[in-house]
Amino acid sequence: MPGREKGRPTKWVKATIGEPVWLGRAGITFEVWKKWKKKRKKLGTLTVSVGGVRWWPHKATAYRCRSWAEVAELLAD
Repeated sequence: MPGREKGRPTKWVKATIGEPVWLGRAGITFEVWKKWKKKRKKLGTLTVSVGGVRWWPHKATAYRCRSWAEVAELLAD
């Protein structure tokens, strides 16, 4: 694939939390951006809330939502 170099990550994620974070109904929203050689390209928005996890891809007409029970089931497999 052109523009890719071995050993270079295509996405970056870093989260360090030393104490509990309380979520309200609205939750916490993360914007996910592609960085390497594709600056200013948004991949989507991830919202973590009391009701579950919601992923909204960039320029999509609908989002994908999973409840915490579904997330636990996916992680158990």
